Amino acid sequence: MDKDLKKLIFQSIIGIIILVVIILILGKLVKEPITEFSKLFIDFFGIWGVGLGVMLSDTLPAFMIPDVFLVFGVAGKLGDFEVICFSFVGSLIGGSNAYFIGKYIIPRIEFGQKFIKKNEDKLLPYLDKYGMWAVVIAATTPLPYSWMSYLVGSFKMSYSKFLLASLTRLPRFAIYYYAIKLGWIDI
Repeated sequence: MDKDLKKLIFQSIIGIIILVVIILILGKLVKEPITEFSKLFIDFFGIWGVGLGVMLSDTLPAFMIPDVFLVFGVAGKLGDFEVICFSFVGSLIGGSNAYFIGKYIIPRIEFGQKFIKKNEDKLLPYLDKYGMWAVVIAATTPLPYSWMSYLVGSFKMSYSKFLLASLTRLPRFAIYYYAIKLGWIDI
C-alpha cells in the first residue's frame, strides 16, 4: 500500500476517534444548549435542513463541516436512516455543485486561471497518481471534500468518475453519524 494512502487512512481513523472524543466532551459540558439549538433547528428546518446544510457545506468551501448537521440530527432525535440518507444526497448535490463550479466558473475568472496555472504542476501529478481515488480519499477522510470537488472539476476529471467516487460519501456519513451518536449517548 502506498505510503501517502496509509497516512490518510491513519489520519481518518484518528479523525473519527477525535470526533467521538469531542462529542463526548460536548455531551458532558454543553449537551443541553446543543440539544436545545438542535431541536430549534430541526423544528424549523426538519430533515430537509440537515440535507440542505450538508449540501451548502459541500458546495461552499469553509462554510461549515457537514458533521455539524449530523450532530443536529442526533441531538434533534431524528431517525438514523433519514439523517444518513438526507446527508448523503445533500453531499452528492453539494459536491456536484462544487465540481461544476470548478469546471465551468473557476477557469473563467482571473483568480481561478492563476490558481490553475500556479498549481497545475503540483496537483496534476497527484490526480494522475490517484485519479478518482483522490476523490474517494477526500470523500471518506477529514480532507475537505468540497475543495477536492472544485479541484477535479477545474482539472476536468470526468463527471461520471467523480460521481462514482463520491458514492463513498454514504459509508462515510453512516460511520460518522454512528460515531457521533455513540459519543452523544449518556454513558
